Amino acid sequence: MNYEYYKIFYCVGKHKNITRAAAELYSSQPAVTRAVQNLETELGCRLFIRTKKGVEFTHEGQTLFNYVSVACEQFIKAEDELSRAVSLNGGTVYIGATVTALHCFLFDFMDKFNKKYPEVKFKIRTNSSDNTIEYLKNGSVDLAFVTTPCNAPKPLNVLKIKQFRDVVIAGNKYSFLKDKVIGFEDLKKYPFISLAHGMQLRQFVDDVFSRHGLTVSPDIELDGADLLVPMVTHNRGLAIVPEGITKDAAERGDIFQVNFKDELPVRHVCLISDTQHTQSTASRELYRMILNEMK
Repeated sequence: MNYEYYKIFYCVGKHKNITRAAAELYSSQPAVTRAVQNLETELGCRLFIRTKKGVEFTHEGQTLFNYVSVACEQFIKAEDELSRAVSLNGGTVYIGATVTALHCFLFDFMDKFNKKYPEVKFKIRTNSSDNTIEYLKNGSVDLAFVTTPCNAPKPLNVLKIKQFRDVVIAGNKYSFLKDKVIGFEDLKKYPFISLAHGMQLRQFVDDVFSRHGLTVSPDIELDGADLLVPMVTHNRGLAIVPEGITKDAAERGDIFQVNFKDELPVRHVCLISDTQHTQSTASRELYRMILNEMK
């Protein structure tokens, strides 16, 4: 079996477009198409269906991609790392992170790291906590940054690196709340925005409401923490969000922090690592710098 076929298949599947895949591979569209057809012939099944926008997976193609993508990402990561000097004059930090972890810790720390090592590049994959941990487990990233509550199985190493609080925010439509102090019972009087079930912030919100004998029934459910502040800005309701992601919108005057009488529990940004996978030189140095920062 020709590995190059799998690499081309992965690239086409990633873009869902033969033209873009050919550009990334510095190849021609006919050559990419032939490689996919050759792979289909060898495997005895069809992998893609052509559409007006590009291509879509067949059932067999999606199954193959789920396996091939992990291997190809590892190969690409290795090729990228080995193409650079092993010194910190180059190299790449491979990171998986949630949106909250980025805003509450990682953005600021990346600035510190790049001031010391300006030639180092970052490759960051953002997703939910569970998916970010999966990236770490399969070796797609070297370090994972998530927030509590997190479910990281052994033998992954979990280190709490920064604490933060969540706050209740509202848009200007609710400016009449600026001079009021409200609690959990009062939140039920207004439209409430939260994340979907299965996401860590939603689990946190559910747990906090439960401790006060209440249940969460959001008027709007979202699939990403980065959507909470924009939704509040557009006056769709109130939300509980990490304080770190509110700064820009608050400074613009688009939102304000509601005076909340019930203090929300402290949460933490966690750094998760996996000693079973080899890390890039740059990733090891970032990890070391974070540990030194905590001393």
